[in-house]
Amino acid sequence: MHLHSLVLKDISRRKTKLLVAVLGVVVASAAIVAVVTTFSAATGSLYEESNNFGANIIVRPEVRTIPLVTGSTSMGSLFTGENYIEESEIANIYTIMHSSKLSVVAPRLYGVAELGNSSVVIMGVDPEQERNLKSWWNVKGNWISSEGLMHTEVMVGSDIATPMGLTEGSFITLRNGNTSIDARVTGVIESTGGSEDAYLILPLVASQHLLGREGKVSSLEVRALCNTCPVEEISMEIEEKFPGLEARSMSQIVRNELAMVEHTRSSAMAVSIITLLVSTLTVASTMLASVNEKLKEIGIMRAVGASDFQVVSMLFFEGAIIGAVGGIIGFIVGTIASSIAAPLLFQATPSPMWEILLPVTGICVLTGMLASVLPAKKALGIDPAEVLRSV
Repeated sequence: MHLHSLVLKDISRRKTKLLVAVLGVVVASAAIVAVVTTFSAATGSLYEESNNFGANIIVRPEVRTIPLVTGSTSMGSLFTGENYIEESEIANIYTIMHSSKLSVVAPRLYGVAELGNSSVVIMGVDPEQERNLKSWWNVKGNWISSEGLMHTEVMVGSDIATPMGLTEGSFITLRNGNTSIDARVTGVIESTGGSEDAYLILPLVASQHLLGREGKVSSLEVRALCNTCPVEEISMEIEEKFPGLEARSMSQIVRNELAMVEHTRSSAMAVSIITLLVSTLTVASTMLASVNEKLKEIGIMRAVGASDFQVVSMLFFEGAIIGAVGGIIGFIVGTIASSIAAPLLFQATPSPMWEILLPVTGICVLTGMLASVLPAKKALGIDPAEVLRSV
């Protein structure tokens, strides 16, 4: 009979004891799979949730501050620099090295206009880009469209809609000097707690006409999908491409949360590795007990011609089977555990990570084989002559 067949037959006879060893491997592999799957889902969830923060890079004209000093007395500061970005240059942002990471580039133009007897802050936007950037806004009514000056649409923040009695369908006239625009309110933005609550938002072309700033924007709000590269790197690329502009990263919140997730992941992985070491000892002790029970069998096998390699390969094969079975079952258990833990801990929904099945199983097989080293050493120390005398 083939030696490997003998191993399988022997395993079937010692199911209870080997089950303990398999369970040890299952616990270790399940812990590793659960940690990797859960925290991978958590990281992805953080990047998705970071979309709610809007832009993570703000691009605006660089402003220099010159201190005014007379003798030993400070007279304040003088701010110099261009206050606007040429709209024609915006397309050049897509020529940077990491342009594929740019999800949204939303131009904005700010100014003040008269509405009735009150002054209001207006914000001109590209409706399509702004909607992609602020998809989490709740608008009572509809978003504005990019129609021409003859059919201007506006949205209003909640802080100015109520006191001015503006609702969906209201018609207003905005004035700036000798320029005026008739517009219709298409929607009211529910309170966000941000500055947009006090803004009146209209299409970029209409705001440029009203403010007399054709072809100019005040700033760019950029949303960079940067799971694999730092946002700061993109900011530096933008500044190198546009010497007169400054690009500031707004990703500190996400970085802090990711740092916390990474710290927790490291701690959990350390526990998983310790569990793996414990399972190695469990497999080793089980196989040592197996060798003690089979002293006579191993001695007789060596007496009838079994080589050291054959004896060792039997034990290594047994350890590999324990590791493989434990690894596969552990992957299933860990995936199920992750599907329960991730929503509770991080409000994330993980998917089975089939790509780690083979690596995890391989680690468990290696663990089983390493656990077989000590039992194999003891088996090689068995004296066939002494075994035969005791038979």
